[in-house]
This record gives sequence, C-alpha cells and structure tokens, in this order.
Amino acid sequence: MEWRVTEELGKTAVVSFSGNINVNDEPAVIELVRNVLLPKGFIFVIFDLNDVEYVDSAGMGSFLAARSVLNKISGELALAAPSHKIDKILSLAGFNKIFKIYDSVEEAKRKVNV
Repeated sequence: MEWRVTEELGKTAVVSFSGNINVNDEPAVIELVRNVLLPKGFIFVIFDLNDVEYVDSAGMGSFLAARSVLNKISGELALAAPSHKIDKILSLAGFNKIFKIYDSVEEAKRKVNV
C-alpha cells in the first residue's frame, strides 16, 4: 500500500491510496490520520480508493478505526472512487451502510464538509 495527500481544502484532506490494503497496512492507516492529518487540522478526510487493487478485512478494519478517530472530534471519513471490485467488497461487508461512499473524488469534495 502506498498513500499520499493529494489535496488540502480547508479542513478537508484527500488521501489517494494505491495497491493492496491489508493486515500489514492497518497501523499505517491509523497513524496517517492520528499523526499526519489531525496535527495539520484536517478533520474531514476523503480516502480516494481509485487505485486500490484489493482490501482485506484488516484493511477495512483500518477504515473503521480511522473513522472512529475522526468521529470523536466531530470529523468525518468518506470513501471515494472505488473500482467495481472494491465497491462490491465494501458493500458485501456492509460498509455502504456505515460510510458515505462516493463514485468520484469530485462528488465527495462537493458533499463532505469543506
């Protein structure tokens, strides 16, 4: 898994991920939110999943943990641009009932608090 902050809009950050998000990456996703984004004042976060090839249950668990960290400070985590495959995985896990999942980063930026 690789990530980079691709946009900063007020209190909103867009983080683009690529590769696989799995059990080995879980701590890094949580540290990204706690140690990189929050200290810079970003409380609304969009995870751009366009280039993610696979996410396992631990990877999805890292999304839940990141969401929990942000919710505690009245923030929000949204997921954006998942491929059909990733969208199906997220839906089967019920994430479409827990997260706001947008078809594109542009749509997410319009709807997440900026």
